[in-house]
Amino acid sequence: MSSTQSKFPSASREDWHALVSAALKGGDPQSLDRLDEDGLAIKALYDIASYAAALPDACAITRLPVNPASHIAHGWDICQPVMADGSAKTINRLILDELQDGVGTIWLHGLQTPDLEGNLPAMMQDVILAAAGIHLDAGNDVMAQIVAFAAFAKKADTNLAALRFHANIDPFAPAVDADLLASGLDYFASADADDVPPDMFRAQGWHWHNRGMTAVQELAYILASLTEILRQGMARNIDPAHLAKHMSASLALPADLFEGIAKCRALRRGWGGIVSALGLDPDAHRLCIHGAVSIRMFSTVDSEVNMLRTTTALLGGAIGGADQLSAHAHNCLTGGDLLGRRLARMQQHLLIDESGLSRSLDPAGGAGFIEDRTDQLGLEAWSAFQQIEADGGAMAAHQDGRFAAKARIAAGQRYARLAAGDLTLVGVTLQPDGRAFDAVLPYWQMIRRPAAAVEMVRQAAAQNPPRILILQHHADPVPQLAKLRGLFAIGGMQPVHMRLDGASAEAVDLARPDLVILLDGDFDSLDMAMQRALSGLLDAGKATTSNALLGDAAPLETLASLVGVSLEPYRKGDA
Repeated sequence: MSSTQSKFPSASREDWHALVSAALKGGDPQSLDRLDEDGLAIKALYDIASYAAALPDACAITRLPVNPASHIAHGWDICQPVMADGSAKTINRLILDELQDGVGTIWLHGLQTPDLEGNLPAMMQDVILAAAGIHLDAGNDVMAQIVAFAAFAKKADTNLAALRFHANIDPFAPAVDADLLASGLDYFASADADDVPPDMFRAQGWHWHNRGMTAVQELAYILASLTEILRQGMARNIDPAHLAKHMSASLALPADLFEGIAKCRALRRGWGGIVSALGLDPDAHRLCIHGAVSIRMFSTVDSEVNMLRTTTALLGGAIGGADQLSAHAHNCLTGGDLLGRRLARMQQHLLIDESGLSRSLDPAGGAGFIEDRTDQLGLEAWSAFQQIEADGGAMAAHQDGRFAAKARIAAGQRYARLAAGDLTLVGVTLQPDGRAFDAVLPYWQMIRRPAAAVEMVRQAAAQNPPRILILQHHADPVPQLAKLRGLFAIGGMQPVHMRLDGASAEAVDLARPDLVILLDGDFDSLDMAMQRALSGLLDAGKATTSNALLGDAAPLETLASLVGVSLEPYRKGDA
């Protein structure tokens, strides 16, 4: 028996149940159970007993990064985003800043194709091509950019095949033409081997996550997309074993630590199922996983909280065994700055060099909750993937708008939870920050962020502050007062609080309130003068009680109506 076992006696499930019940003052631990947005159960208590028999003695191959030895020795590849929408010299300066601070790969956002070949020498000046990875995110322009980079590499006495070049063709991403797959496969089949990037195709679930997809939907999208690419390639007599080695995936890492871990593990398991079905060895065809921090979870309100969200998301990707990790600056939505980008880089360096998270493989293996979460996500995603296949595959789902529809519906459902107060966002709906914030850049406006609805209300309230009057019968403390103040703080509104024994009907008239809230009692209990003063407001729907307001099924909608804002696009999942 080990010293640990001798000092800490084993505890049964019943022992844990009793402890939790005591903490709940006799309550049932199952009262803490909940469902996630995919309808999957998240329980209060887990144990490993039900998984121990099925767990292998060694770490399963399907849980390992592509290069386990390098992962342990050096950590994952830090793939840092760079907004490439400026001049070639500006982009070059940004790239060099990132590389000099230990970044391994540059993720180019918004790179313009016109005269790209002519601009590449200035853009890539002083960049050591053999050491720096390039990650494209070019949508329909990707083929033209591949050709431009291939020509540039030849002039530099090298080739794309020798570089860490990620073309990332995703023919089923939002706003991408489905015929991009044919163009990509034709190039893959006909181009000189030296001009074919090591990472040619990438199913980028990250994009659809930011458009609204749930975790299960995102994983199913990735599996269906990878399968469609393989199927179309085989139809062109491309060896699937060869093609599979040029494929990868990108998934979104949320602020939910455990979901991020489980998503990475579940994706590897699903990919293992696909390559096994083709008669290929999963060990020889491991999937390179790029974990990108979710932008959907970001807020412009109290944007510093985004750093906490990002750290948790990166932690999930690191423990989940991602091969590449990316983190945007916490203030990227409004333009970012040098400090924001530096902090995003340093978060990963801290996780690798100080926390040592890359020094073990599958560190969460054997944890009851993680194993259960992985199983649930993996099984549900596989089932959803099979349904996509049964309905014609990823190509059909993309062309008839099913991917877009799923994302839109999920975004609308997420907004409904926010409007009802069931979705909490720190700094936005919880402990709201009253500071002003900048507008979101056009590049990010297509992302369906729950916080955006609140930000819209706050912007309107800042431009035209509503006059809100809270009336109270007496001086005794009323718990509802703090709740009301907290509700209005979410919308950036500051109500005026008056006691009825100090307020006259004339004072109410002079205040010209947009909304009057009676804190305790009802309107029939008011004196006749005050009832007359409030009668017009009551008829216009501008007077209510605290009980009615706080019991509103969608209090955010009430705040929006006060400032003349329609949240219909969010309700429909279109924003």
